Amino acid sequence: MEADFTILNQSEYAIKDVEITCTHYGQSGTKIDSNTRTIYEVFPARKSKTVKNFNMGLIHSQANKSSCEVVDLEIM
Repeated sequence: MEADFTILNQSEYAIKDVEITCTHYGQSGTKIDSNTRTIYEVFPARKSKTVKNFNMGLIHSQANKSSCEVVDLEIM
């Protein structure tokens, strides 16, 4: 799975090492898998930054829908 992510840092501090988890669901709506990866980049304060074609790894062959969220980060 490759995805484009736009991170909007609304805080007054730069952040880095943003951890993202994508959860995958089957056609029935059942959660069947998830992938977690870290984007090792700096995201400046009060700015947005897009990371394109980020490799989230392999996903289950029966995945029908995916949802991604930021689950952790470091404040600089």
